[in-house]
Amino acid sequence: MFALLSVAVVAPSVHADPRRGREPASDELGTRMLALVNRSREARGLPTLRLNERLTREALRHSKRMAHDGAISHTPNLADLVRSVGGSVFGEDLGKGRGLRGIRDAWMRRADTRRIMLDPRFHHVGLGVVHADGFYWVTLQVFD
Repeated sequence: MFALLSVAVVAPSVHADPRRGREPASDELGTRMLALVNRSREARGLPTLRLNERLTREALRHSKRMAHDGAISHTPNLADLVRSVGGSVFGEDLGKGRGLRGIRDAWMRRADTRRIMLDPRFHHVGLGVVHADGFYWVTLQVFD
């Protein structure tokens, strides 16, 4: 079992949904965030990440918990969750920001979070995104 250090990031303000009056659902936000992450991976010749439903449910639950608590924290028992879906190598990036692109860009600027997001060993992801009180809370759990 190998785990990478995970780091929390507060990203600058960039709004993800320009349409006014409509709050995107968490699954739509997750799809957008996954596309941003996968674009960064594809640009470097890395395989795209595929959503794992079970870890995505857990990641969403965790993002909701962080939004409720108003604080970024790591997913408890992530190693056990990853093992339960057949994974053995994993990492976790966490973020809070005003826009999804800003969170992804903040991960790319930091060596530790960039290393997790762009690790070529990872092929699967649990991804939870919540929008609450003007902020996006993101849990990205990559594994293989």
